[in-house]
Amino acid sequence: MASHPSPGTITNSAHHRRRSLFHPVMHPAAALLHTYLHAASALDWDAALSCLADEVELTVMPASAGLPTMGKAQFLGAVEGSMNKWFDPGAMKFTVHEVHEVKTGNMIIAHAQSDGTSKMGTPWHNEYMFVVEVEDGKIRRFTEFLDSGFLKEFFEAEGKISGA
Repeated sequence: MASHPSPGTITNSAHHRRRSLFHPVMHPAAALLHTYLHAASALDWDAALSCLADEVELTVMPASAGLPTMGKAQFLGAVEGSMNKWFDPGAMKFTVHEVHEVKTGNMIIAHAQSDGTSKMGTPWHNEYMFVVEVEDGKIRRFTEFLDSGFLKEFFEAEGKISGA
């Protein structure tokens, strides 16, 4: 019988491993990404923020999403409010498919997805490319490319369900 991870866990795809997040010698940026995603799926914003440098730059792409580059406080306000509104702790699971180290040594690029169900029963299946740069043991730059088409569909479905 196949073993399935519990909701809110982070797994690695068995398909395209270049360097797994669970590799015995984990790149510091991969370790921070793992900790951050685990905290985000648990809606533990104190733990998520502990991964971020005080002067972090967080950017959500594509630019057509219309979101500005945010600092730590802006990011917390935007993400905490929306995630806590839509999901219960552990209702979203992240799977990291690939992690690539950039030659600078302090940066990774990771391909990931998240799957779950919102509080209103709307399925969530988004895909990401994360660019994570670490400085002094914290995430200094975090760029998240997401599936903006899916995001639009999700918001529309949530609006229809709630009658908005």
